[in-house]
Amino acid sequence: MEQERTNRNCPLWGTETCARLNMRACRGCPAENKDVRECDDVRDDVDTLYALLPEEGIASLFTGETCSLCKGENKGKRESYGLFDMGHADPRAVKKKLSLFRGKTYGFVVPLQFGCCKDCRRRFQLLSWLGMLTTILILGAALLVVAQEPVAQSLRNVWRGLPLLLMLLAAGISFLAGKVLTRVLRSRFNERTYMDLREQPLVRRMLSLDWECVAEGKYPQPVFTRKRLRYGVGTAVPAPAEEKSEHDGENLD
Repeated sequence: MEQERTNRNCPLWGTETCARLNMRACRGCPAENKDVRECDDVRDDVDTLYALLPEEGIASLFTGETCSLCKGENKGKRESYGLFDMGHADPRAVKKKLSLFRGKTYGFVVPLQFGCCKDCRRRFQLLSWLGMLTTILILGAALLVVAQEPVAQSLRNVWRGLPLLLMLLAAGISFLAGKVLTRVLRSRFNERTYMDLREQPLVRRMLSLDWECVAEGKYPQPVFTRKRLRYGVGTAVPAPAEEKSEHDGENLD
């Protein structure tokens, strides 16, 4: 889908601010139907946002042909994208609350789009499901054993509540096993992949500039898509790179 920026009467039309906003159409743009003064405010917002970003920008994450989550020189081929939001407190005190639970406020939020190979994506997805899979397998096995009437009767002969106690023990074991397996695999995967996104070089640079990970948790997870986000703040790329890039996203998680 091509861009449809048709309102030549807009004070921002054709400017660097318009390119940075990177809206698909004038409809829905922050400067839509705004007067000159209001458009100047939009320009100030965009300039402030880009001044807070690293000098090299963030387009390099998704414009390359190789994975930006691989470590080392032998990087995999980009086949999908990992979306990950980062927020920054607005230095001019105009803030929007993102989460009632976290109690954090951000003035600016930008989507990072990591070009990702199939191996890195599988590693993240495996870890996200590992705890649940471990619980299902261990509890399922325990349930199959306890469900056998001869076994259950033998346990009840010892103590009426023993079958239930064994199920509770299985739940505890599955929880601990999931934690241990996740830790072991994360350590192993981390040799090839930035499993902690905060260690990725550009993210680390943004953290040093007072950006924060919007997602909560010790190891924030990206959301994977087959195609990248093409429109909106933080998605603009140089024309030659944009011609090679994939476009709008579909959820893989």
